[in-house]
Amino acid sequence: MKHIKRRERESNEIRQKIIEAARSLFLNQGYAEVSMRKIADQIEYSPTTIYHYFANKEAVVRELLLEGNALFLQALQQRLEEAEAAGLNALDRLKTVSDAYVRFGTASPEYYNILFISDLESVSPVSLIDSGRFKGFELLEAGLQAAMEEGSITQGDERLIATSVWSMLHGLTSLLLNFDLPTAKSNDELISFTIDTFFRGLSR
Repeated sequence: MKHIKRRERESNEIRQKIIEAARSLFLNQGYAEVSMRKIADQIEYSPTTIYHYFANKEAVVRELLLEGNALFLQALQQRLEEAEAAGLNALDRLKTVSDAYVRFGTASPEYYNILFISDLESVSPVSLIDSGRFKGFELLEAGLQAAMEEGSITQGDERLIATSVWSMLHGLTSLLLNFDLPTAKSNDELISFTIDTFFRGLSR
């Protein structure tokens, strides 16, 4: 039994090494330039070992997308649950989820780039059922609906407003990841100010 558990642990460790190496290579070199051999060389294993875990490069990409989607959605849902437990109103819960979006991107830039900037999903599509991005959008949309029902946000097209919120969050996250912004004392200040200002424009 101990031998079986050890083999399972070692197998999981190798699989994770493959994922981490592939994530770095895809982001730095692009999908077309990365081969299974390059991934193997990165972690000093033979290509045969890589193929034991993944049938092809597309399978590696799919695993990356599923893992990133799961982490993204978990980050948003955890903050939402904390906000609900704290008894925050609908608008403040919506701001909390928005903050969680940006925090995920700045804390996990590789996953954020894979999910929202790279073209990897066109190589190995993930269904909407598995897409954390789609479910994250649904969280925003549901949050907006609750805030409208609460009366803290002006009534309007929920899908259109949610898309506008998403655009603001993506723009802010991308700026924080790619530029050294001199306009705020800290990223925390800029994130809070941007989200508060945006939703103030939607408030009654």
